[in-house]
Amino acid sequence: MTTASTVVNLAIIGCGGMGNRHLQGLAEYARSVAGLPGHAIFNLIAVSDPNAKNATLLADTALAEFGHRPAIFANPEAMFDAVPDIDAVDITTEPRLHESLSVLCLRAGKHVLVEKPMALTVAGCNAMMAAAQAANRVLAVAENYRFDPLVRLTKALLDARAIGDPWMVVDASIGSGGQIVITPWRHKRLYGGILLDVGVHNVDLMRYYAGPVLEVSARVALLDRVRKGLRPQGGVTGAPASPGAIYAITNANAGMPETMEPDVEDTAFSTLRFEAGMIGQWTLSHAGHAQGFGRKQYWGSEGSMEPAPPRSGTGPRVWRDGSSDPLTPEAMLSRVPGFAVDASTARLFGGERLASYHLDPVAIDCKIEAAVLSDFGRAIVTGTQPEVGGIEGRHAVAVVNALFESSHLNAPVLVADIEADVPAVSAWQHAIDRDLAGG
Repeated sequence: MTTASTVVNLAIIGCGGMGNRHLQGLAEYARSVAGLPGHAIFNLIAVSDPNAKNATLLADTALAEFGHRPAIFANPEAMFDAVPDIDAVDITTEPRLHESLSVLCLRAGKHVLVEKPMALTVAGCNAMMAAAQAANRVLAVAENYRFDPLVRLTKALLDARAIGDPWMVVDASIGSGGQIVITPWRHKRLYGGILLDVGVHNVDLMRYYAGPVLEVSARVALLDRVRKGLRPQGGVTGAPASPGAIYAITNANAGMPETMEPDVEDTAFSTLRFEAGMIGQWTLSHAGHAQGFGRKQYWGSEGSMEPAPPRSGTGPRVWRDGSSDPLTPEAMLSRVPGFAVDASTARLFGGERLASYHLDPVAIDCKIEAAVLSDFGRAIVTGTQPEVGGIEGRHAVAVVNALFESSHLNAPVLVADIEADVPAVSAWQHAIDRDLAGG
């Protein structure tokens, strides 16, 4: 393994809320991780966004964090012409641009970290993967939930059969009714939609814990036909602001509407079959008014588990047959004596074998984003694959699109038929690809 540190000249494309969150992750990475053997030293030298206010905001924040101000560009082509020594690009735009920008950057010889969802359709993901292979460059997807050290512990416990042979999973989340969720584009079909933008998180965690999804049977619906006002993203009085508080500024800079009519489904009910044999029920709705609901649980031949809620500091809970009380943190850790997170995660969160941690939401977000950047940098420095690359990113996109394909066909669909180079099931996605090309 490479032991020397390598300087990676980085550019950020997309200076809205997510771009600013990645910048804070970059600052946390510089404080906690840079300098570890085999890890990159990122040097942010340029940013690009057609919105001059947001680009200036991000560049000014970078100056305060790093002591130097990256150059600002309205588009990536001009940026690459003016700053040819960019090694890698972090793409944090809305999802509809992920495919075109990633392919552009990869063909320009840049390593790419792209925000989730990887693309709107499997065809877009395949184009990105082909461009990465042709350019021999890293393509990573910023799927951050699995980088939480307590999610790592959850995975270790499942692998160690802490609940016996895993049989089934229920993943249900209902809420956010009536309000715009973070940004208006999340309610627009050609921008990705809320089920895709949020759902890839769920799929990536299910894949991480239970393996790839084999088959999907689903119903989708658009229930909330008018959204009024942004869902609050700030903290309560006396508490740290949430990671999403930055969106209030970047949305205002972009002139976001206060009321809108969604044109893409906001609710999905589905059953899943996994390649390894597990079965599951997955419900995701952003049309739940008043009281919300959320529950995730895995059951096996000897017990059950609530997985760690990502980015919360709360660890998993395990119940064994014969006891009404969950295992203590010490008992959980004793079941995975070989468990330890990697060196960069240990530095970020303060330990190799954590069963919980106590940090405010902003600090957690910065550290999780730093962990994503750490994996991206490691892949560049060592010439290996990132943990979440094209295969993983495409699978998440395919499973979410399977919700739509299954609902429209009124039949179960195999995920392999959606992921194929020439998909056997693609009507929903084909219409999106066609409309994007026409737009």
